[in-house]
Amino acid sequence: MKINSEISCPELRVIGANNEMIGIITLAQALKLADEAGMDLVLITETSKPPVAKIIDYSKFRYEQIKKEKTQRKEQRKNMVDIKEVQLSIGIQENEIAFKLNKAREFIVDGDKVKVCINRLRGRKTQLADKGVAVVSQFAERMLDIADIETPVAKSGVPGRNINIMVMLAPKKKK
Repeated sequence: MKINSEISCPELRVIGANNEMIGIITLAQALKLADEAGMDLVLITETSKPPVAKIIDYSKFRYEQIKKEKTQRKEQRKNMVDIKEVQLSIGIQENEIAFKLNKAREFIVDGDKVKVCINRLRGRKTQLADKGVAVVSQFAERMLDIADIETPVAKSGVPGRNINIMVMLAPKKKK
């Protein structure tokens, strides 16, 4: 933002320190008014005809602007959804599934999405890909009371070399 001597417009529409409209005056008159008030002349909108300037304490204005930007960034971060990952294996036992289900439920309750996957089936294990799809599908079905399936169970990779199986779960939408 341009302040005081950085402003080069000959005429300005000036707003006073108490948000009262002073009117269209010359730059010299506006700078004199700002100096008398012990404040700064700040150019608010340069594109309008004539440009709009305001008499304010620039350091206080800048501080409030920075504070406002920080709160906006915080709010933006709150609205973001994290993707948590739960990794399974083909030969997973029931007690491990129960533990991972509890963890996935915590993530869903917190509002995060959950990626359930079996990664890196290699070599002879690629022949068991159908069993891996069944494990991931059963896991997803057991989560359906609190989660929706965002992307269905999918296999990816090169058959015979490397196969990944995954499903994406999202919190149920409130009606």
